[in-house]
Amino acid sequence: MSEGYTKARIILVGCGPHARRVYLPALRQLRHIELSLVIDLESQETAVRNATKEIPDTELWFIRPFADNIPDDVAQKLSSFVIENGVTGVIIATEPLVHKAYAKWALCNHLSILIDKPITTRADAATNVASAEGILDDYTFLLEKYNALQLRKETVFMVNSQRRFHKGFQFVQDKIREVAKATNCPVTFIQAYHCDGQWRLPNEIVTQEYHPYCFGYGKVSHSGYHILDTVYQLYKASETRDKLADSMEVVSSFVQPNGFFNQLTEDDYLKIFGKEYEKVNQWSDEQLRQLCNDFGEIDASAIITLKKNEAAIANFNINLLHNGFAGRTWVQPGHDLYKGNGRIKHESYHIQQGPFQNIQIHAYQASDKHDEHNGPEDYLGGKNHFDIYVFRNPFVADAVSQPQVYKLSDITVNINQAADSMITMERVKYQVVAEFAAYLTGRLPKAAVQSQIDDHFVPVQMMSGMYSSHIRRQNNQSNVIKCALSLEEVVWSGIAPTNSELR
Repeated sequence: MSEGYTKARIILVGCGPHARRVYLPALRQLRHIELSLVIDLESQETAVRNATKEIPDTELWFIRPFADNIPDDVAQKLSSFVIENGVTGVIIATEPLVHKAYAKWALCNHLSILIDKPITTRADAATNVASAEGILDDYTFLLEKYNALQLRKETVFMVNSQRRFHKGFQFVQDKIREVAKATNCPVTFIQAYHCDGQWRLPNEIVTQEYHPYCFGYGKVSHSGYHILDTVYQLYKASETRDKLADSMEVVSSFVQPNGFFNQLTEDDYLKIFGKEYEKVNQWSDEQLRQLCNDFGEIDASAIITLKKNEAAIANFNINLLHNGFAGRTWVQPGHDLYKGNGRIKHESYHIQQGPFQNIQIHAYQASDKHDEHNGPEDYLGGKNHFDIYVFRNPFVADAVSQPQVYKLSDITVNINQAADSMITMERVKYQVVAEFAAYLTGRLPKAAVQSQIDDHFVPVQMMSGMYSSHIRRQNNQSNVIKCALSLEEVVWSGIAPTNSELR
């Protein structure tokens, strides 16, 4: 072991499709990290054992599902394992309904945490206002527990919001800072769009429990949280502290399964798929509407207004879709519901900085064949397409012709062809794990660790507000959700460590 490095032992809670694709491979690449234990549900035993065959020294525990709190016997057994094996960190990659339970346990056991997004969600968040507001309550509870722990022991509580680690988004933030420094103009408008490009058939909407709708939440609690956090990061990048908002208003509109069933009916599916559809169709359109009346959101839109001294100073237009252009042409879902299965991602941002700058980010895939090794694929439609357009007013353009166009390859240096062939966002997720490991092994100070829980208050407010606004709209109530902000206290991001520093 290199001088100054310590060995760290961690626990992985949840070994589903995302963990198997990202966390296990990332951990195998890291030196000085020992995966001591993997925990999952009894129903996932076969899949987890197959995924962990190459790490035979790792213990595997399989437990029954629970709600709200970890069963006392499981919690006690886990706590004993932590002490006996010198565990210092935990990765929480479970169904988000139990994120709070595991995070609370980890804090009580003085562990550093890396948690998947969202930090928490609640069952029936799309239909019950107490559940919608409870998302923010959960965040406040965990933040208070974490801050209390810091008085006794230093740890980190990282949220895997990987766009914070993405060189393209960091580059855009730098461009915003440049213009803010020259003009003192903050970000004044953001339009954000994210579409997962997946097509779930009606029976799958009812039964699938991976990125589910059946628990009463959906897109906003799935990949939607990433976009809310990214909008927040882009806004605060200008660092014009005296001009930052002191309050926020959220108005939202959701498309839930019953709306989706009106878009495509049983007759439409029969015309598209023929008699093959009858093999998977279990319910009539009317039965589906009754079954899915309280299901979570498929698509969600929001207008978020930032205010200072009661005057609106910026608008965010956010559109989050599951139901969009996809590559699926088959009736039976694929084995991997995380990648493939016709899922094609489109993502874009328009960031205005008053009259001085417009930055656009465009990332559009055309195929779900993301595991083929065809090089970088950074062209339009490629799996790693990510273009940045920068338009600047002549006052700040330094006589450079407009627009300036950048590909991700212009601002990053890939290590080798194998890395080029990876999905960029997965490579970034490896970086998140590497940073967590670097802290645990003493190679990175806490001050340099990105995406800590204390800098997620605003995106959690947005998430909770979107659910609350939708519910109030459904109940014919005023659906403007008002929130106080304290952005002057945000933690401004430092310089991200390089890949080589984290190995």
